[in-house]
Amino acid sequence: MFAKPFRIKSQTQLKGSDRKKLRSELTQNFPSLTADLLNTLIPNKEEVILLRMYCHKGETVNMYQVQKEPLFFMIDKEKAIYPTIFLLWKIPDLMPSMTTMPPVVERLTKGADLMLPGIVTKGPMNPKVYGVFERGYPVSINTTSNQAPIAVGVTAQSSMDLFMAARQGKGVYILHVLGDSLWEYGSRSPPPQLGPPEFVMKGQETEDLDDDDEMVNPGDMLYEINLVNDFIREDLLESVAQCSLGNEVLSVLVSFEDNAGFNQDHLRHPGSPEAMDALLFHCFLKAWKICAKHQSIEIPILTSNFYRLHVVPVCPDGRTLDVKKSSYKKLSKFLNEMAKKQIIQVKEFPKGIENITAVNWEHDDIKYFRVDKQSIGNMGTCNSSNWVRSFMQKKHHSRHPLDELDRFTESIAEVYRTNDLCKGDVLTTQEIRTVVTDYIKKHNLKAQGQNTVNVDPLLHEIVVNRKEGYKETLRWDEIFSRMLGKMSQAYRITKPGEVPIIKKGKLELIELAVAKRSGNKRVTLVYNAGVYGIDENAFAHQVQVGVAASTSVGPAEHKPMGTTQILIQGNQINFVAKLLLETYNLPRKYIRGCQMSSKTRF
Repeated sequence: MFAKPFRIKSQTQLKGSDRKKLRSELTQNFPSLTADLLNTLIPNKEEVILLRMYCHKGETVNMYQVQKEPLFFMIDKEKAIYPTIFLLWKIPDLMPSMTTMPPVVERLTKGADLMLPGIVTKGPMNPKVYGVFERGYPVSINTTSNQAPIAVGVTAQSSMDLFMAARQGKGVYILHVLGDSLWEYGSRSPPPQLGPPEFVMKGQETEDLDDDDEMVNPGDMLYEINLVNDFIREDLLESVAQCSLGNEVLSVLVSFEDNAGFNQDHLRHPGSPEAMDALLFHCFLKAWKICAKHQSIEIPILTSNFYRLHVVPVCPDGRTLDVKKSSYKKLSKFLNEMAKKQIIQVKEFPKGIENITAVNWEHDDIKYFRVDKQSIGNMGTCNSSNWVRSFMQKKHHSRHPLDELDRFTESIAEVYRTNDLCKGDVLTTQEIRTVVTDYIKKHNLKAQGQNTVNVDPLLHEIVVNRKEGYKETLRWDEIFSRMLGKMSQAYRITKPGEVPIIKKGKLELIELAVAKRSGNKRVTLVYNAGVYGIDENAFAHQVQVGVAASTSVGPAEHKPMGTTQILIQGNQINFVAKLLLETYNLPRKYIRGCQMSSKTRF
């Protein structure tokens, strides 16, 4: 429903009587909501905004916003109220949930519905394995690695029909999902780590009991202890007995024989302050190790930014990093302890603002810390099964947060299936050239001594037009250009600390224009800034402060539905262009109208 931008028709602040009516409707739809919870969600002294908006398929939706965060939405002509994922992160058990595998979620973010094969059942198949409900029943969707919901939808069939369908067909129609335009309208925050669902945890405990009987031969080797899902699951590492590690290194390389009892005690009590200290130190070292390999950090860096962008994302699956639950209680106290060990240097500048100013890369704790290859491959992600962290930490080497992509269509799918790719997947142009080159080399189609390719029947059907007749060979550049011509366009926007957004269609340019208003006054209009992941309201405020001119953000006139315009008093083309080019690092080719400076006459 919110896969494409919506258009806001009106915004209204709710009165006291309207708040009472909303609370009454919420109580009817969600009986588990207590009076205290309702007062917390809809406080009397906070603004509650009702937004009436039109979606791209013509649906009319009423959305309730509290403290600039969307909490509920209602589809016109329906009585049901649906919570947003922002609200469900605060109250995960507000509505019944269904669980899917992490790889499926990426499909959901691209607009797909949840199919029955993608639903993880909570027990053996029986008529009540999905629950007891009718068709159109509201549910949330979470994953086996995190019970924080990432989507909201309605069941495609009743519970009995789902059971009788033999795991074929659609299970849930998705209304709202992480990464859609409704999520973009909010704080764009990632899901919190709430741990796996309860039935998944019980299954893991059963597996752990089964694994207790296995014998381990440690020899002279050392083991890496990784506090993931409360059991040791790392491979044997090469002997590093000569390295000198402190006793505080509870989650890096320790001797199996000398520390077995101590480590097992920590694993039995993962919620203790000592275990949280170990997890915090583990994530601290892991963050520096990954930053060193990929040069993904600039020093000096704010301590808060280092913790939020580098330490938290590398927390192992099934664990939740919380400084308040450690013996340090505060991040500053922990970092000062690390400074005493001479791992880092922390200074205050300006007064009251702590920054990490230096790192001792040769310190033994960092030097001999081992990160599993999977973590290094994901450049900071702790496990590939946690798709959210994989999204949040994926780095792109381009100097701007934008990648133009191509999507596979059914007509060329056969070429890419050999690389485990399918219809709808997206790759950059360079990656596509690599895939095509691998296919040609694999099938030995390269002509001897010539810059041409022998066209096999599959390639001939894809790249040769029927009117051209039979072609025995084609040049390499012709193969690439014709293959790209068969694909559809898409683009990906990646911002630090946010989920990359992949959208279909041609990338619209940011358009700068100067127009006249009444009284021969000039205004600057900026279109399509939101397409590039720019927060229009924040951008308007930057311009307002920078040029001391009034600004406003609203729907654009005489533009496609969903287009937003930023209106700035006066001709501010020079400042806006400089802001986009230097602050937001957008290439000039994506901006139209930079030449319309203040010297232009109208």
